[in-house]
Amino acid sequence: MKIFTKHTLLFVFALFLSASFAAGQKPFTVVLDAGHGGHDSGAVGKYSKEKNINLAVVLKLGALINAKYPDVKVVYTRKTDVFIPLQRRADIANENHADIFFSIHTNAIRSSATYGTETFLLGLAKSKSNLEVAMKENSVMMLEDDYKTKYQGFDPNSIDSYIMFEYMQDRYLDNSLRLATLIEDQFKKAKRYSRGVKQAGFWVLHKSACPSVLVELGFITNANEERYLNSNEGRNQLANAIFKAFETYKREHDRKSGISIVPAEPNVKEQDIAKNEVIFKIQLFALERVLQTNHSAFKGLKDVTYYREGGFYKYTYGESTSFDEIEQTRKTIESKFPGAYIIAFRGDKKILIGEAIELNKKNP
Repeated sequence: MKIFTKHTLLFVFALFLSASFAAGQKPFTVVLDAGHGGHDSGAVGKYSKEKNINLAVVLKLGALINAKYPDVKVVYTRKTDVFIPLQRRADIANENHADIFFSIHTNAIRSSATYGTETFLLGLAKSKSNLEVAMKENSVMMLEDDYKTKYQGFDPNSIDSYIMFEYMQDRYLDNSLRLATLIEDQFKKAKRYSRGVKQAGFWVLHKSACPSVLVELGFITNANEERYLNSNEGRNQLANAIFKAFETYKREHDRKSGISIVPAEPNVKEQDIAKNEVIFKIQLFALERVLQTNHSAFKGLKDVTYYREGGFYKYTYGESTSFDEIEQTRKTIESKFPGAYIIAFRGDKKILIGEAIELNKKNP
């Protein structure tokens, strides 16, 4: 009887410790944004409206996440047919300290023959069609009172306004790209035609401080896709595809695996890094192309280098084995690159900053 009592007490104590530990942890938070709503119908088909399709898929996606991952916090920007300002959608993600942000939309174009899915992450649009999608989605801000003041003079219909996205540092680009790729892969498995992963200047992604994607489920202007998007089967398939992408992303997130660095091109100054040496650098921005060493994007900085990761050229400045020293360097360029941040490598492996600092403490 005494043994049973001890075991019982130990079990209860273990549960208490587990609960106490869990209580102190921030839950993994997903923000689901159903585009448009209320007096903003979004794209309009022959018999349906984008706002309703977006909401239906978002609610199904949220239900799937809640059912299998009760420990995940799911936040909706809207659960009913109401208008939510564009900036407010990003604010909801930031206020809830979102780990990932999904903005769900339905596409439209003049050509009724065009169809397929697209998933966007933040960046400069590389084609006219990508820019047109961004302009269409950003134009929602014009429905708001005094939008020019609220959105700092950003004109959703002016090409000039989108130049700001070319050299803008997005520290969540890697994870956004991974999430977008997983989504399009799942759409393919669901037998949908994937138009691929793309970049464009979406305000809601720009202002969301977490890995973020904008998903275009299909074209409401295509007769076959409009039927599919309005069918229960179609909405279930689309929600399930995004859910499966979420599952894979979360598993990878939980494992916190490192990323191998692809060797730099010969024309870039190579770093002579010892196999286990820990070094810190400052990441300036990431692009899909190589820039000349005297490019204006570097704002006069010399000895800028890059490494390749996830299909992007990531430009870095400075190098030190001391975190304090690289932080001082970062402060000197903060006025030119306010979004720049410190990254760390151990040999040719990118590692977490905290891990790098701990390794340096053990090996001063």
